[in-house]
Amino acid sequence: MTRFSVLGPLEVWHDGAPVPVPAGRARVLLATLLLRAGRSVPVDDLVARLWDGDVPNPHRVRATLHMVVTRLRQALGPANVVRTTTNGYRVDILPGDLDLHRFRDLSERGRYADALALWRGTPLSDVRSDLLHAEDVAPLLEERLLVLERRVEADLDAGRAGGLVAELRSLTRENPLRERFWGQLVLALYRSDQQAEALAAYQTVRELLADELGVDPSEYLRGVHQSVLNGDAVPPAWPVLCQLPPDNVDFVGRADLEAEATELLACDRGVPVVAITGAPGTGKSALTVRIAHETRARFPDGQLFVRLDGAGGSPRDPAEVLAELLAAVGVDSAKIPDRIDARAAAFRARIADRAVLVVLDDAAGLDQVRPLLPGTPGCAVLISSRNQLTGLQGVRGVRIRPLAFEPGLDLLSRMVGAQRIAEDRVAAAAIVEACGGLPLALRIVGARLAARRSLPLAKMASRLADERRRLDELSISDLEVRAGLALSYAALSQDAALAFRRLGLLGAADIAAWVVKTLAGLDDPDPALEQLVDANLIEEVGRDATGEPRYRLHDLLAVYAAELARADGDEVCDDALRAYADELLGLLDHVVKSTWLGTDELPLLPVPPPALLSQIEVDQLVGDPAEWYAREASLALRAVELCATRGWAPLAHHILDRLLVDDRAHLAVDSAIRICEVVVDAARRDGLDHVYWRAELHYLQETAKVAIDGSLLGRYIDCVRALHDLDRPAEEAIALASLVHFRRLHTGEPDVASAEAAVEAATRAGVDSVLMSTLREFASMLAASGRYAESLPHFARLVEVSARSGDPAGEALVQYRLGTYAMAEGDMDRAVEAAQRSVELMDRTDDVRGQAYVGSLLGRVLIAVGRAPEALDLLVSAHREFTAIGEVLGIANAVAGLAEVYLALDDPESALEVIEPFLRDHRDVGLVDVDERVAKAYQAATGALGR
Repeated sequence: MTRFSVLGPLEVWHDGAPVPVPAGRARVLLATLLLRAGRSVPVDDLVARLWDGDVPNPHRVRATLHMVVTRLRQALGPANVVRTTTNGYRVDILPGDLDLHRFRDLSERGRYADALALWRGTPLSDVRSDLLHAEDVAPLLEERLLVLERRVEADLDAGRAGGLVAELRSLTRENPLRERFWGQLVLALYRSDQQAEALAAYQTVRELLADELGVDPSEYLRGVHQSVLNGDAVPPAWPVLCQLPPDNVDFVGRADLEAEATELLACDRGVPVVAITGAPGTGKSALTVRIAHETRARFPDGQLFVRLDGAGGSPRDPAEVLAELLAAVGVDSAKIPDRIDARAAAFRARIADRAVLVVLDDAAGLDQVRPLLPGTPGCAVLISSRNQLTGLQGVRGVRIRPLAFEPGLDLLSRMVGAQRIAEDRVAAAAIVEACGGLPLALRIVGARLAARRSLPLAKMASRLADERRRLDELSISDLEVRAGLALSYAALSQDAALAFRRLGLLGAADIAAWVVKTLAGLDDPDPALEQLVDANLIEEVGRDATGEPRYRLHDLLAVYAAELARADGDEVCDDALRAYADELLGLLDHVVKSTWLGTDELPLLPVPPPALLSQIEVDQLVGDPAEWYAREASLALRAVELCATRGWAPLAHHILDRLLVDDRAHLAVDSAIRICEVVVDAARRDGLDHVYWRAELHYLQETAKVAIDGSLLGRYIDCVRALHDLDRPAEEAIALASLVHFRRLHTGEPDVASAEAAVEAATRAGVDSVLMSTLREFASMLAASGRYAESLPHFARLVEVSARSGDPAGEALVQYRLGTYAMAEGDMDRAVEAAQRSVELMDRTDDVRGQAYVGSLLGRVLIAVGRAPEALDLLVSAHREFTAIGEVLGIANAVAGLAEVYLALDDPESALEVIEPFLRDHRDVGLVDVDERVAKAYQAATGALGR
């Protein structure tokens, strides 16, 4: 960091160490540039000051000036800030890097004593240039005297007259014709009980002005003299006021925030400034008033309260507010200064060294608040605002959010009566949920219910359940949620307002900036989002693994945003949502195709790449697929439903396809089934046969994971026939392979005919991944039907083809099947080799579900060959993963394996601890092999324990 000082000898400091500046013209050059920092100084002006108007050789002066600049730059080294411009030179520094800038900033904020403390003597006293001192330094000296006058005035207003007399006598000697100092001396003497001395001082200056200038005293000086003669030249008495509004008796759920704010106000360093911020309707003003009442005892000199009307379209002028505050603290209206900086200084002086709490309710922003802040310890400021007051130095923020459920129910109960709540707690809970925990909304509903004792809570809950009517219901007398939200919305820029409306189309979702970019069509959505955060219309809820912020709309704000969006028209909303859904699909497709080779799944239909996001943005967003799914899988699920309900079944199906083929999405089975049903219903409604049967196949595959019997067989057969009739051989082949697998698991019966038909359909399709899937199922079928030896050539072919595919997950699945059947046939060497290979391959992927399955198999194989201790960790991990994703078949497999390993380790109690909860929740899962293993392990464990 580099600092420059001109209010005294010229100094340069870099990283805490002084930087020597050469004497002579280099020093004059730097001083001239610093006094005009940030502006280009023409060569002629520089030459005039460097040579004091006497240039020895005008033809070489530019070259000589260039040499001076070079020497200065070399001397400054890393502190160099001198830049060449088209017509001269300029220094580029930050405002706080020059003491002159800091002096002016402090003066404008009324911190006169701090500003004057920066002066170390005559400005640039060690810089030799008569022209510089005459034209540049002299105005600085006058500027200092003006600030000194204001500081003395503030001290007089604060009642510190006695300490000013000696200083003012010195100032009048140094500046004998400066009438302001003489007038201040007269006042200081009078207020120090020296009336005769005050009148004598006036007589002295009157004679001095007459002798030196031949003029009479100014109107100001004559006015001071007259006030002394009248005996009213005294500061106003201090009135101890409490202007706080009444406290709210029905105040709940904010004890933690009260404690936090109270502690912050008790800070003994400087002037504590605490800002209560939050969304409209969260109870900012109520909390602010409560805290002010709770802390009254700490501020015995008074509590000032001002409404700033920041949420409305016309926030109050701080100059007007200062006049109101000055009048409140006893300043005569005739003596209130005209300029805002003078009013701010007078207010600070008036409350200096007193214990006063200033409460500023509903502040618009920094420019409105900054002039109203006290300047001395003992005072404190409590602010409420819809906007986050970032940038206000020293402010400590307390963020107020909607009430949690129990405090919200408590507030409603206080308004309508505990008995009424107890009679229909379900409806009461629905009301609290519909109000989103907003105290304003709850108070409106509570007031309406209290006024209509006969209105059932269930009726009100029903009205609030309709999002299109909800804001209409949240209105009574002069309270209306919609009006409060509208004030904040009206203050937004055009882009921020557009972003807010578009977010309403997605409801209260957790979103990133790219979503707003696609919904609103903004090239750079960040400024709009920052404004929405500052206005507390959306909340930043954290950052994802890429460092990007995540945002969320509160429930009622989402309802309001959706209402505004609907006003834009259906076509506009559809266009925005379609653009967003298309972009989401493009991102999903990019994620899937960047790492997934299509093995064992329906072939994906082609879709366009992202159109609104650049390739750099796409790579940044989906660089880590697992992280991408962790952030956006829930958003993609909602997008499937959104597209289906708006008549875009093909788009919904494209998104569904990609979510289901990639296990990194970690979809819970019930979520996957639900969105499959949504797309099935949409395709049926729209008469889209191909989309319908693809979605139906997805539904069957997902439901089969949790099916406990063979009831899906009929739908499987119908699906196969339909896909055959539609001439979709790839989908037909996958459906047949799924049917073979399902029938074998749930009936134990081989379906060789369907397996052969699947291979035939895959051959017609000409898709290697589909052929691999059907061959694998055919080989498994042969092995399962007692034809293990016949299956081995098919498995060998599968291993070869899958290895060529470069897909470790697909190859792992082949090895998994081979290991399973090898173990069943007692071919243990092959079983161990295949199971270990499947684990090695699956560990190269992000497929947690697949890793759990192959781990279960290896665990079983190790138990069978007498290596039970090695199996325990594998089976514990598999059980944990299957439980996390809710896959019952996998859980059953892992439970059976864990029970077997515990029995092998002679620990039947641990075996029962695993089996009994599973049997209690599931009893059986409809898989012959797994059910038999669980039952056998249970019998062995109970038998070993003598039960």
